[in-house]
Amino acid sequence: MDDLLADFVAETREMLQAIEGEIVAWEADPADRERLDAIFRFVHTVKGNCGFFDFPRLERLSHAAESALSEVRAGRRRASSTLVTAVLAVIDRITDMIEAIDAGEELPEGGDDMLIDALEPGRDEPDSEMIQAGEQTSPRAARTGNTRSIRLPVELLDRVMSGVSDMVLARNELARRLRDHGADPALQAPFERLSTILDEVREGATRMRMQRLEHLFGALPRMVRDLSAELGKQVMIDLEGGDVELDREMIESVRDPLTHILRNAVDHGVEPPAERLAAGKREIGIIAVSARRTGNRITIAVSDDGRGIALDKLAKKAVAAGVASAADVAAMTGEQKLDLIFAPGLSTADTVSQVSGRGVGMDVVRANVEKFGGSVSVSSKEGRGTIVFLHLPLTLSIVEGLTVKVGPHTLGLPRSYIVEIARSVSRSVEVDRLGDGIFLTFRGERVPCLDLAEVLGLEEKVDLDRATFVFLRLVSGDLFALAVDRVLDNEDFVLKPLSPALEAIGLYGGTALLDDGKPILKIDVPRLADAYGLASHTRIRTTIQERSAEASAPVEHAVVFTSFAGRRRAIRMAPIRHIHTLPVSAIEPTEAGMLATVDGAILPLLGTEGGTFTNETITALRLGDGEVELLYAVAGIVDSVELPGPVVPLEGEDTLEGTALIDGAIVGVIDAHGLFARYGRTAMPAQRPTCRLPGSDPWVASFLEPLIRSAGYDVLGDSDGCAADITVTLDTAEEPGGAAAAVVRLRSRPEGAEHDPESIYRYDREGLLSALARVRTGAR
Repeated sequence: MDDLLADFVAETREMLQAIEGEIVAWEADPADRERLDAIFRFVHTVKGNCGFFDFPRLERLSHAAESALSEVRAGRRRASSTLVTAVLAVIDRITDMIEAIDAGEELPEGGDDMLIDALEPGRDEPDSEMIQAGEQTSPRAARTGNTRSIRLPVELLDRVMSGVSDMVLARNELARRLRDHGADPALQAPFERLSTILDEVREGATRMRMQRLEHLFGALPRMVRDLSAELGKQVMIDLEGGDVELDREMIESVRDPLTHILRNAVDHGVEPPAERLAAGKREIGIIAVSARRTGNRITIAVSDDGRGIALDKLAKKAVAAGVASAADVAAMTGEQKLDLIFAPGLSTADTVSQVSGRGVGMDVVRANVEKFGGSVSVSSKEGRGTIVFLHLPLTLSIVEGLTVKVGPHTLGLPRSYIVEIARSVSRSVEVDRLGDGIFLTFRGERVPCLDLAEVLGLEEKVDLDRATFVFLRLVSGDLFALAVDRVLDNEDFVLKPLSPALEAIGLYGGTALLDDGKPILKIDVPRLADAYGLASHTRIRTTIQERSAEASAPVEHAVVFTSFAGRRRAIRMAPIRHIHTLPVSAIEPTEAGMLATVDGAILPLLGTEGGTFTNETITALRLGDGEVELLYAVAGIVDSVELPGPVVPLEGEDTLEGTALIDGAIVGVIDAHGLFARYGRTAMPAQRPTCRLPGSDPWVASFLEPLIRSAGYDVLGDSDGCAADITVTLDTAEEPGGAAAAVVRLRSRPEGAEHDPESIYRYDREGLLSALARVRTGAR
């Protein structure tokens, strides 16, 4: 019975999440019979289950709601705002009772009779207009049927996902060992099949943790309805993208930030009806919530058509609150002023209400979203409205990060905090020790620095004269640096919980396994900053000096691409001469490396390491220094970008000059100088054999010449004076004049000619190609 009761509670909760939005939508469109039927089925199901479990109060409430809805379905009663409010009140009471049942507590006392009385027909307000069902709305698309499902404990799903992740890491390690030791080719096909199956299993396990955003959106219409009624406003909500799927943990994490953004939009985004009419707007305000997936990220946009954000007013409040000085505000751009909305203690509301106005919220929203690897941005136009964008990762269990080396240890840093990487040998970094502290002067700004070896308690500290500095920016805007021995690579960390002993240290935010099976610890950047007093909670930093310094720096462009090894790489634009699409047949492996024929020249082909040609063509960058040229193969072109800063040198990679931070990711930059030093050479002309064809027959131009050219020959005509390697004649033509290295004769009939038994029928393709190859070999 306990299991059945748990199923009843879980099923009722799921229906409750979806039904509130259906009721609010039904109120806006009383003729929508499908929504009315869905609501009726819900209360009918609850009533039947309550009778089975002996919950008489729950059964009585659901029965009363069922009866009222049944009257509406039968056409004997009109749907009204009063009836919708009464049904919502009953559903609220059912929700409270379900929570009490789940907690093993007594059901809430009293109030049932008043709720049931509110459902009676006499409570409806009269209305002279008849609602014509089916005439006021367009036909609605049929709802899809329910899919078969089972209920599983969340802990079991987590264990499955953890096991699949371990198998993927083991697969990657096995692949690396097979490459290093030269595996038997007979093992390659079974391994690739196993790898494909494992990828499918991983995708399925990941999807088990995913939920549709409609579970998050379900409660939003009711919240907007109640809040707008409380504030005396008329607001409608439009939801789009409920079919987008997100990790269940991410849905729970984003619920509170999204709720706060919506409350702000209703309270001091959308104007009161009279103010909207005076501004020439509709009396009813619209809030739109949309979601879309782009790659491995989800973007949720919350927009309203309200009054927007007055930037000058916001800037004055920032000065009054001590968030920024008058001089700082005067030098700010519009984007920087808008970013003040996230400052602690700052609000755009004129008065403090029960809903908002205390200046506590948007800073917490940004902090909570960035805590799990997301970001928040705002766009607003005064008098027209505001849009808040939430950019979220698909899952909390996989985090983009950077691996660094400190002494013998490899550690992970979350990439969302990293803004730049610099070497101590760079002229742009000055290192100073003041007492026990380390300070860097970087881009005209004084930045505190922590020696990560010292933080970890290692005996041998990082050599600051040869160190690499990773600059991190906190949610508060504070910037600090970590000194490490060297930067290794960017990775996707599959995070696992810490053991209690490591959790107690307060420095780490999870463990992960690299592709080679080695475990690493991920640094918890906010807790590290708090422990050393580097995080400020009372101010935000402006970036005016930093932006002006960047503006004065010369702009250099690069092409970002995906290599055949699956890595994201970049190469400076200067040496790129052309982007070719080459047939795989034009590539020839040699002992010295790959060669490719392009535009009549043979060039070295680089970049094919770690991959195989699965398509008939490949994309190659043609690089040149003015004298010599070479080709660099890529799996796909991503984009052309501006290099945001200096390239940080990278040790141990001969093909890379260093790394750069591009669109928040660490990207390796190809060392074009080194490529030309090792592989550059003058292009060798690709000598194609020549074949002379008769020009008097139209069949030659239509059929024979295309075949000869596709076979790899340059075609010469009768008037060309140079010698040809091979001459092709027809039985209707005269014998060729002059000397020819070899002659192939074609006849017009399938049967052979007695006087010329070696001639070939003109439509015998294979025979012609074989003859060309044979006589060319003889000519040599």
